[in-house]
Amino acid sequence: MVKTRLTAEEFFALPLERGELVDGEVREEMPPKPEHGRIAGEVFFRIRLWLEETGLGVAGVEGGFVLRRDPDRVRSPDVWFLSHERLKEVAREGFYEGAPDLAVEVVSPGEEAEGLLAKVLDYLEAGAKAVWLVYPELKAVEVYGQGGAGRLLRAQEVLERGEALPGFRLPLEALFP
Repeated sequence: MVKTRLTAEEFFALPLERGELVDGEVREEMPPKPEHGRIAGEVFFRIRLWLEETGLGVAGVEGGFVLRRDPDRVRSPDVWFLSHERLKEVAREGFYEGAPDLAVEVVSPGEEAEGLLAKVLDYLEAGAKAVWLVYPELKAVEVYGQGGAGRLLRAQEVLERGEALPGFRLPLEALFP
């Protein structure tokens, strides 16, 4: 039996609560635990404060981004940022076409390294300037830039001088009280 691969548009029409489309196949996900949402909310809040000062773009929580076509791949970062310039390139009905400038993934317990790295590569290859992996249990953030090399920051450090958010500063203690 031949398995049918969905397009991003067909995936958009599905009545799913949460999931992603990887090479045309739906990957449903469990809703995250409250701590996951709290951390994603804090990251979003800090980015929104930065946006009020700079006016450099828009940010959101979740939302689909078509990172690849034929077969289609749609990822949904926990938090994202788009510069006004990038927003003009990707905005459309349904999912955004292309990567956000910044994709933030809050890592859930049990997520495998291979799957996380696949997401990082998907975002970067589709044009993201940066990807942050937030590890609540480890109280650490791994920061990836367009060069691909990751940088690990611990709870007592400050995330700053990012490629995607110039002038942004986030003391990681705010995420891991």
